[in-house]
Amino acid sequence: MNKEQELAQAASMDPVQGTVEVNIPIDSLWECFRHANWWPRWNPCFFWARNPDLVLGQKLVWTFQPIKPYLPYKMFAIATIVELEARKKVTWEVSALPGFYARHTYHMEDLGGGRSRFGSYEKAMGWSFRLMKWFWIKHFTFVKDESLRGAQFLERKYAEDRRIDAGNLPPKRFLGFKIALLLLALTLGAAGAGAWMYLSFGRQVHVALAPDMHAVLGGGGNSLVLKDGGEVLLVDTKFWPGSVRLRDWIAKNVRQRVTTIVNTHYHYDHTRGNALYSGARVVAYRDVPQFMRMRERDARWSQSYPAAVPSVFVDERNRDAAHAMKLQIGGTEVLLFYPGVAHTHGDLCVFVPKHNVLLTGDLVFLGYYPFIDTSPAGASLPGMATALRKLAQDFPGATFIPGHGPLARAQDLRSYADYLEDLHNRVARAYRDGKTEDQAAQSVDLSGWHRHILPSFPDDRIWPEWATSESNVRAAYRLLQGSGQPRG
Repeated sequence: MNKEQELAQAASMDPVQGTVEVNIPIDSLWECFRHANWWPRWNPCFFWARNPDLVLGQKLVWTFQPIKPYLPYKMFAIATIVELEARKKVTWEVSALPGFYARHTYHMEDLGGGRSRFGSYEKAMGWSFRLMKWFWIKHFTFVKDESLRGAQFLERKYAEDRRIDAGNLPPKRFLGFKIALLLLALTLGAAGAGAWMYLSFGRQVHVALAPDMHAVLGGGGNSLVLKDGGEVLLVDTKFWPGSVRLRDWIAKNVRQRVTTIVNTHYHYDHTRGNALYSGARVVAYRDVPQFMRMRERDARWSQSYPAAVPSVFVDERNRDAAHAMKLQIGGTEVLLFYPGVAHTHGDLCVFVPKHNVLLTGDLVFLGYYPFIDTSPAGASLPGMATALRKLAQDFPGATFIPGHGPLARAQDLRSYADYLEDLHNRVARAYRDGKTEDQAAQSVDLSGWHRHILPSFPDDRIWPEWATSESNVRAAYRLLQGSGQPRG
C-alpha cells in the first residue's frame, strides 16, 4: 500500500473540503490559477508563492498567512506536485516534516454557460500530525475558507473587467516584512534546527563497555576508545565538530595520547578526525587511500593532511577473525578483518576478543535508513547482508557497535540483513519489470520497516543530505544499473 492509499484509508481525520460556484469561464479561471506566484494576490491564505507555473513533479514553495491576523507567524511550506490536470485539478503532497504526510487538492469543474465550480480538499496523517491535530485542522479549515473567498474575489474582478490576469489583480508588497521575517527566521530557525540536529544526531553518548574501553555514539560515525598500558586505540575519528568533541573527551578522560587509529572505511564521517592525532599510526583496508582520492574534497583533505591518511593496511587475506590482522594495544589483542564488499569495497570489522566487542563500521545502521554508497568504491546490498549474517553467526554473544545507532546484538544484525535483502529484492523486481528509477521510488514502500531518517554532510555541505526510504530505493536501483543486470 502506497502513501496515497494509506492516507485515503486513514482514520486520522475527516477531509477538510468545500466548493464554491463562480461566474468565471473555466479557461479564464484556470489561466489565472495556474500561476502559483499570483495566489497571494487573490487568495488570502497565501502570503507568498514562488512558482510562476504549475509543473507536474516540481516542488511547490510558498508561505501561509497565520490562521488569525494577530498571531505572529508566517508558515513556510514546500511540497511536490503529484497530480496535474489542466482545467481540472492540482494535487501536492507534503512529506518534509518528520511524521507528517498530507495531500492538498485544488479542483475545478466547468459548469457551462461561463460558470465554474472551484474547491479545496485536504487530509493528513502521521504521528506529528496527531500531536498537533488541533492546529492542523484549524489551518486546513482556514486554507479552505480563504481559498473559496479568493475564488469569489476573482468572480468580482472578472465581472468588472471580463478578465483576471496580472494586469488587474492587486499587487502584493512585502519587502519590509520579508526582511523582518528573514532576520527572525534565521535566528529562530538556526537555533531550533541546531538544537534538534544536536539532540538527534550531534550529541555524543559515552558507554563504558569495560574498564578503559568506551563506545562513543553519535556526532558522526560511532567510535571505540580502548586504553591499555601506555597505548590508546581509537576506531573511527568522526568529523567536525564531533571529531573535536571526541578529542576533547579523550584528553579529559583517557589522559593519554592516541597511538593507533583504525578507520573502518573511507567515508568522511569516520576519518576526518584523523588529523587531530599527530603521530598516531593509521590502519585501514588497503584501498582506502585510493578511495579517499576519488572525491574532490576528500582528495584535497588527503593532500592537506598526508599523515592522517592510512598507511598500515589490512587486505583480502584478512577475510575473517581466524585470518585477522592482530594489533596489540598494551595487553589487549585487537583483531581487524575484511568482511568483503559490503558497505564499501574497503570495510573493516574490529573485534576485541577479551571483551567480546565487535565494531562493524557502517555495515550496520541500527534503526536508521542507511547511506548507500553508489560510487565505484561503494556498496553491495547482497554482500552487506551476507557479511551481517556471518557476523551474527560467528559472534552470537558479542556486543556490536554499529556505524550509526545504539549498541546491538546478533539478532539486530540479522534484522538489518532482512531489511537490506527486502530492499534489494523489491527494487530488483521493479528493475526487472522495466520500471524507471522514479517509478521504483514511487512503488517500493519501505515504511513498514519503521526506520528513521539520518542526515549527512558530504563535500562539506551546509545543508544535509538525508537518508530516507526513497533515497535507499534510488540507491539500490543505481547499484543494479551499475552492475549491468538485464532489465525486463
